[in-house]
Amino acid sequence: MSATTPTVELTDRAVKQVRHLLASTPGTGGFSLRIGVDPGGCAGFTYNLALVPGAEAEDVVIGQDGFDVVVHSSMVHLLRGLRVDYTETLTSSGFTFQNPNATSSCGCGTSFGASDSTERTAADARLREQVEEIMEEIRPFLRGDGGDAEVVATLAGNGEPGTAEVHLRLTGACGGCSSATATLTGVIESRLKEALPEIGRVALVS
Repeated sequence: MSATTPTVELTDRAVKQVRHLLASTPGTGGFSLRIGVDPGGCAGFTYNLALVPGAEAEDVVIGQDGFDVVVHSSMVHLLRGLRVDYTETLTSSGFTFQNPNATSSCGCGTSFGASDSTERTAADARLREQVEEIMEEIRPFLRGDGGDAEVVATLAGNGEPGTAEVHLRLTGACGGCSSATATLTGVIESRLKEALPEIGRVALVS
């Protein structure tokens, strides 16, 4: 976990809304706001905001009034300089994003493209192939218990150890059992990080 110059900026309205969410959502006392991106959307990437218990080892931490914002190091190059606001109108409300790294955006306001999208797409694809090969080694263990795992997305990072990210979805028995998280961290994450040191985070998505 490291502190650095602010990667993202939240307006006063955005800070107020996050503090409201933390105060009104049970069990989130002391939580942080994670800002990230997922591959997809109509322009290449989509923003992802979530309340999380705290920072992870490869996160950049930006202090705010009453909470921290955390960004995984693999996403800093896509989010540096991001300005997050919160707007309310008669028909809708939500967070909005101004990203100096975006070379294109979608009318929805939550999807954007970046200047290095082509290169990153190739790097992400190479990482996905490597992850899929390792998952084929792990799947017999999962299928033996009636479960499986799907590789949803890969973010290649900058090539340094701990800067890449993998998103997985557990299916079958693994998707519905109470030990799904333990399965992910105890078997899949350990094996992926052992084989591919560039992976710093393995996230479970629904």
